[in-house]
Amino acid sequence: MNTTLNINRIGLLLKRFFIENKQRELTFWGITTVIFMSMHESTSVEMFLYISGFIFAARMFKAFSYTPSGMHYLLIPATHTEKLVTSILLSTLYYFAMILLTYIIGNIAGTYLGNLIFSTDNQVHWALFNFGNPANGFNSVMTNSNGFWNIFINFAIIQAIFLLGALYFKRNAIGKTMMTIIGISIVLGIIEVLLLKVTFGTYHFDNQMFNMTIPAGKNLLHGFEIAGQILKYAAVPFLWVVSYFRLTEKEV
Repeated sequence: MNTTLNINRIGLLLKRFFIENKQRELTFWGITTVIFMSMHESTSVEMFLYISGFIFAARMFKAFSYTPSGMHYLLIPATHTEKLVTSILLSTLYYFAMILLTYIIGNIAGTYLGNLIFSTDNQVHWALFNFGNPANGFNSVMTNSNGFWNIFINFAIIQAIFLLGALYFKRNAIGKTMMTIIGISIVLGIIEVLLLKVTFGTYHFDNQMFNMTIPAGKNLLHGFEIAGQILKYAAVPFLWVVSYFRLTEKEV
C-alpha cells in the first residue's frame, strides 16, 4: 500500500464513517436542532458545543476498547496519518459545522414558532456569534469575528485533548481524560504560583487573601499574555502530533 497521504483513502474513510453511523448522526442532528429551538443564550450554546463535542471526540477511537475491533481498525487499508486526519476532520470541522447548522436552523425555527404560538414579533438573535443587534448585519459579523474565532480555537483544543485521551486510555476515556486534565491543571497552578513568586517578589497570605508585591518598573503581564496566546495556538498541532505517535504505537 502506498504510504503517502492519499485524499481518496481519506474520502473512503469519511464515507465509511457516515455509512456506519448514518442513523445515529441523523438522530443527533434532529435532537440538536430541537434543543437549539429553545436554547438561545451564547453561554448555554457554547457549553453544549464543548461538552457534546468532547464526547464525540472521545468516541473516535472507541474501536480500541476491545481487542477484536481494535485489530479490525488497524487492518483497514489506510495509513495512520489518514486515519488521524479523518478523525480530526470529523471531530473538529464536521462536528463544529454540524453544531452551527443545527443552531441556525433551530434558532430560526424556534423564533418563528414562538412568534406563531404566542403572537409575538421577536427577531432572530445570533447570540453564539455575538452579532448583537441583527440590524447591524454584515458589519456586526466582521467586528465580532474574533470572538467567534476564539470559540473555534477553544473547541479545537478540547477536541484535540480528548482525541489524544481516546488513544491513551483503552476504556472510560472521557472520565480518565478529565481526571488527567484536573491533575495537570493543579500541577501547572502550583508552578504558576512559584513562577509569580520568583518574578514579582515575595507574597504572603493575609486574612485568607492572596497578596503579592510587584516591584515597580516590571511590566511582564503583557509578555505572559503573548506567551499564553502562542501556547494556545501551538497546543492543537502539538496534540495532533502526539496523537499520531500514540496511534502508531497501537501496532505494538
